[in-house]
Amino acid sequence: MRTLLTIALTTLVLGLLTAGFIWSGTYNIGADDPHTRPVHALLETMRERSIENRSADISAPDLTSAELIRSGAGNYDAMCTGCHLAPGMNESEMSKGLYPAPPNLTEAPIDNPAGAFWAIKHGIKASGMPAWGKSMEDEIIWGMVAFLRQLPNLDPEEYQAAVAASEGHSHGGGESVSSTVANEPAHDGGPDNNGASKSPPPAAVHTHADGKQEVHATAAGSPVETAKALHDALSSGDASRVKTLLDPKVLILESGGAERSWAEYAAHHLNADMDFLKTVTYKLERQTGDTVGDLAWVASESRMTGTSKDKPVDIQSTETLVLIKTSAGWKVVHVHWSSRPIGKS
Repeated sequence: MRTLLTIALTTLVLGLLTAGFIWSGTYNIGADDPHTRPVHALLETMRERSIENRSADISAPDLTSAELIRSGAGNYDAMCTGCHLAPGMNESEMSKGLYPAPPNLTEAPIDNPAGAFWAIKHGIKASGMPAWGKSMEDEIIWGMVAFLRQLPNLDPEEYQAAVAASEGHSHGGGESVSSTVANEPAHDGGPDNNGASKSPPPAAVHTHADGKQEVHATAAGSPVETAKALHDALSSGDASRVKTLLDPKVLILESGGAERSWAEYAAHHLNADMDFLKTVTYKLERQTGDTVGDLAWVASESRMTGTSKDKPVDIQSTETLVLIKTSAGWKVVHVHWSSRPIGKS
C-alpha cells in the first residue's frame, strides 16, 4: 500500500511540475531558437515512427513510369520549391525561416516511397508541411513521389526541361472550388461565372531586415509594381520570385536572341542576368505605360553603372514589358531588353 501511495504521489508531483513548466512559458517556442537536443530527438523519433507505422501497409505503384514522373515535375515545381528548393536554386525566405528546417529534396533521396506518400498526403503537425491529400488525388501525389526519386539526379537544365515537359500544376480533380469561381476556366485570368474579369488581390509589400521594401509578385497591385518587383527579384538573385512574375510561356528578347518560355530563360540567361544586376547600380530615369482591360505595357529607361567581371560598366538600358491580368495578379508575357554603352549612339 505504501509503495502504491509513493508512486501516486510521485506521479502527481511530476505532473504538477510539468504543468507548471508548461504554464510558465519558460520554454522558447520561437522558430529561431532550436529545440534542446533531448526534445529534438524525442520529436524526430516520434515523427519517424509515426510515419513508418502508418505507411507500412501502403503499396506503391510503378514509380519508374515516365508518365507518373512527368506529372510529378509540374506539381513539385508549383507547390514544393519554396521550401524544398530545386536544382540550382538558392535558399528561399521560407526555407530559411521554417523550423524544423524543411529538407533540401534536391540532395535527399527518397528511401521510403510509402512514407513520402503518407507525409505528402497527410502533412506533419507543427512543421509547416501541409496535408496535400485534402485537395489532391492519390495518383497525383504518387506522381510527386516518383519525381522526388529522380530529383537528386537532375541538374538545373534537366530539371527545367522536366518541368517544361509536364502539364504544370494539377490536382487530379480533388481540389476545392468556391461557388464564386465554379465556372472559371482552368487558365489564369479567365472570367468568373458572371462573365466579368477577376480583380487581382492588392499588392503585398514587406520590409527585409536590411530595410529594403519589395512587392510580392503573387499579389502585385499594378503593372508598374510588377515591373519593379521583377527588377528587384533579378537584382537580388531570387529566381523563385522571378518565376512567379513571369508567365510560363513568356517570350524574352535580349541581345538579338529569343527565349520562348520560363524554362528556356531559366536554363540559359537567368543566372547571368542576376549575376550582372548584383554588381551594378541601377537608376531608373523614365517609366511610361498604359493599361487596357486585362492587358498592360510598361516601358522603362535606366542607367546602370559599376563593375562587372573586372570591367567598368556604364550603359543606357531600356526595358519593355507586356503584362496580362490573371487571378493571381499581373504576369509578364513578353520582355524586350536592350542596352548600349553611354557615349555611343
